[in-house]
Amino acid sequence: LVAITAGCVVVDPWASMVIGFIASFVYMGTSKLMLKLKVDDPLDAFAVHGACGFWAVFAVGIFARPEYSYNLAGSHGFVYPGDKPDLIGVQIVTLILELLWVTITSCILFGSLKYAGILRVPAEIEEMGMDVSKHGGDAYQLDTNTVQVKPVSSGP
Repeated sequence: LVAITAGCVVVDPWASMVIGFIASFVYMGTSKLMLKLKVDDPLDAFAVHGACGFWAVFAVGIFARPEYSYNLAGSHGFVYPGDKPDLIGVQIVTLILELLWVTITSCILFGSLKYAGILRVPAEIEEMGMDVSKHGGDAYQLDTNTVQVKPVSSGP
C-alpha cells in the first residue's frame, strides 16, 4: 500500500502491480537488514514506510504516464516515449532533499533528547518493563512456575 500511494494517480494498473511486486522485495530486504543491524523496530515501520516510501517516490519517476502527469513542465516517467521523460531526475532530487531533511531534524531531535538525558529509560526500568513502571502491572499475566489444568466434564 505504501509503495503505490505516491503514484496511484499517475500510473497504469500494470505499473502498479510492478511497483507492488518490487516493493515486496524492498520490504523483505529492509526488514532483514534491520534485524541484522540489530535496529529495534518491532513493527517494521522503517521497512514499510521508509524503504517502501522511498521506492514509491522513485517509482513515480519511472512509471508516471504522460497523460496522467499533471506537472506544468510535462515531465513523465522514462518508460514511456515522449518529449520529457525526465521526471526521474525530479524524483531523485526530491529523495535527496527528503533524506537531508530527515537526517538533520532527527539529529537535532534525538541529539537534544540524549543531551537532556531523556532519550532512553534507565536500564533497571527497561529490564523490569515499562508496563510495571508506568502502569503498575504486567501487560501479560505469565506465571511460569504454575500450570493450571481445568478438569473436563464428560457429561451432564
